[in-house]
Amino acid sequence: MHSRTDPMEEARKIYIEQSNLRGRLREKLATEEALVLWDVGLGAAANAMAAIECYEKVEETRPLRIISFENDLDSLQLALQHKKDFPYLRADTAAAILADGRWQSEKYTGLSWALCPGDFIENMKRAPAPDVIFYDMFSTKSSSRLWSAATFRQLFEACAGRAVEVFTYTCSTANRAALLAAGFYVARGRNAGEKLETTIAFTPAARRRLNAAQRDLLEEDWLAKWNRSTAKFPTDVAQEERQVFEKIILNHQQFGKSAQPERLLSNT
Repeated sequence: MHSRTDPMEEARKIYIEQSNLRGRLREKLATEEALVLWDVGLGAAANAMAAIECYEKVEETRPLRIISFENDLDSLQLALQHKKDFPYLRADTAAAILADGRWQSEKYTGLSWALCPGDFIENMKRAPAPDVIFYDMFSTKSSSRLWSAATFRQLFEACAGRAVEVFTYTCSTANRAALLAAGFYVARGRNAGEKLETTIAFTPAARRRLNAAQRDLLEEDWLAKWNRSTAKFPTDVAQEERQVFEKIILNHQQFGKSAQPERLLSNT
């Protein structure tokens, strides 16, 4: 739950606006290719509700498939029981997700929402490849496995060479390093509540599509900070693997060091 920041304000500011979801929904209208949005960490459904709201405000939009991943539905169930405290929540829509695992808009045939309950790491292997990812899991203090180098490597592989961007509230040095080691490029995102920065990651294919000015890429100053950090490695990188991990970060193409991003090997 959001104790200091209004959940819809954060959803719109950090996820909807930064991802330019409105603009993405107006792309490729001729082919009617659906935009696949992974909502990783459903919680009380603020990000999903904000995405639905955005879709309904866009004219001549391509289809949108929202896929929410969550292993604990207590937050959403609690929100439904206290609807007056969660004014953004559409009760009928959320109830359908809890009851059936999916919801289809009656008004908009191109708008659908599905739930993948259970372990995200296993479920993402079976989900349709994403175009945009909202990564809103609990912090590393309570969910360290979901912020590990291994998980981000699997997330990168799930993108299947597509032009995918990942938006997340974290600005953790170790989390950003894990994303870089997985093969992503990493940029600073806008502030969220008390956080001065958030994080945007994107695949090489997305990097080729982006104008360099569109994202504030981490540069040599961040690399120097990371090199001095006492928390520079994700928790799953063993002591004997740290030298290789460090080399991958230092030689990442993002910092102009190599022809293409190196990646942490799958045995980590």
